[in-house]
Amino acid sequence: MFPLEASQGHYYGATVTGPRHLCNNEWLRRGMQGEYHWGKPVPSDLFVMAEGEPENRFATKIGGLPYRSATASWPASKAGKPLNFVGQLNFSDSTDIVGKQPGDLLLIFANNDEGMFQDFYFEWQRIIDHPTLVTNVPDFRNPIAPCYGHRCRVNNFPDATRRDSRTEYPRCHGKDVWSDFRLLEYQGTQIGRAAFQPQASAAVWSRLLCTISSVQPDLHETYPWVNREEPLCDQDKWTLDTPYLMIGDLGCIFVLRNRLGRLTVEEQCY
Repeated sequence: MFPLEASQGHYYGATVTGPRHLCNNEWLRRGMQGEYHWGKPVPSDLFVMAEGEPENRFATKIGGLPYRSATASWPASKAGKPLNFVGQLNFSDSTDIVGKQPGDLLLIFANNDEGMFQDFYFEWQRIIDHPTLVTNVPDFRNPIAPCYGHRCRVNNFPDATRRDSRTEYPRCHGKDVWSDFRLLEYQGTQIGRAAFQPQASAAVWSRLLCTISSVQPDLHETYPWVNREEPLCDQDKWTLDTPYLMIGDLGCIFVLRNRLGRLTVEEQCY
């Protein structure tokens, strides 16, 4: 359904939001096996996004409504302002990758009134039968439009190196491949110990647990989302009015956990 297509005479590694992005990267990996010493694969559960709210409230998602009791007080900043719901990740099917966690879902809240995210608050939730969940959220200065993930088991290759670095770009089917760093370790919302990071991590005693990535669906191609076939924009339009998650300049929030179970965050962008 999604054949490999060159853009302006070259291929490129894509940040993964929709199904076309993941297929592009997987096709390139297959065609570039001889370009790298790949090293040991590190598994990851990568989430390919659909627009809107999921039928199952416990799905991995960004923005919108959290899987949270309607009677629980909403997390607030030190100044007493409600924290924005950034997203939640469902670890139920990922314990073979990262081990057993304190709950099934990790909910992430933060203050993004000034653009960058700060004052992070984490909350583990168990999936229960017949929960009474929140049906609305507070008014936020910078609301985040909802989307939710379909889990795909992939591999990242943090130790991969090029076999021949004499040329500026690696090649696939006779064409240069730009942004190949996004092929070795995927950038996208995922659960796993390896993911593409724009800057080197400063963490010493903590390990990567999961990643929330900026949301950037294709504007002009079919299937920008798993559940939408039509393109989002006409060919002469290049912006969306919908406030999908954007972390700096197409960056990520990396959640790390130390041996005592304490969670910390590294926010990185280009």
